[in-house]
Amino acid sequence: MDELDVSDAESDFECAPVKKRKAAIPGRLSKGATKTLPNRKFFPFLLLPAEIRNMIYSYALTDRTGINLVGCFKHRRRTVERVSADMQATIPHGHHWSRSDLNYGVWGQYEKPSALVPSLLAVSKQIHQEACDILYDNDFIFADSFTLYNFLLNLGPTGAKQLKRVRMLDWCIGRGMKGYNHACFALLVQATNLKTFRFDKLSGWASKASGAASKFYRDANPWLEAVAAAKGKVDAGVDMLDLTWDMFEHAHWQDDSERMMTAEERQGKFMTTLRELLGKQQKRLLVLANKKKKSKKEPAKRDA
Repeated sequence: MDELDVSDAESDFECAPVKKRKAAIPGRLSKGATKTLPNRKFFPFLLLPAEIRNMIYSYALTDRTGINLVGCFKHRRRTVERVSADMQATIPHGHHWSRSDLNYGVWGQYEKPSALVPSLLAVSKQIHQEACDILYDNDFIFADSFTLYNFLLNLGPTGAKQLKRVRMLDWCIGRGMKGYNHACFALLVQATNLKTFRFDKLSGWASKASGAASKFYRDANPWLEAVAAAKGKVDAGVDMLDLTWDMFEHAHWQDDSERMMTAEERQGKFMTTLRELLGKQQKRLLVLANKKKKSKKEPAKRDA
């Protein structure tokens, strides 16, 4: 057995040194390990009574002074900026603002509007369904037609259908801006569920109330006709308009017959002219529809 007594020094095979395991660094995970999340208790919001949830929605999504918006550019894109009611009533309208102008030139002079949390609608489908009407039940106050155009451009047709009360303070003027007076109504065609649409000023200048109505129809006819089609009533859009009589009191009417009329009478003439214009357009469409029907029947008779 002497030949088997071989020392470690005489062995032809050497053992690899044993590597020491590194001490684990606290907070660092080893490969393949998964981090266990701490047990957190989440507040069961949806288990609250519906009345309490509605109160929370009202606090988070309602502004008593209305949602006041001003049109501006941000990163070369048309958008809107929310401002306070005092700022909305003071700043000039009818043109666009840059975001920097609002941030550095104007905003510091006024208090900021009350905070709203519209992102709450994105938490779950149930919350969106419960709170959506509360958000859109606010009064949406737009500085001018440019602001309304920017808002609808980013809102989309689904949101436009949720609008209830809209107010436009002014119209755009000038060669580069007055095109928004018609464009905003072209985007408003989906907003057929409005309850009221209030205007604080008439569009442009006219010597007669009928002329002012014709100019308004020229800009607003896409929306007026869309509401008529949705409601099944020709003048349904006219019924939604909120035009106070003092708008017609301060206008400069050149026609002698208009000067003798009261503001209420001018307002009535304005509304009547709008209804007449919508009725005439409906008759034109009916005539065209009848012509198409006749043109389709004539080839059928010839074949018979």
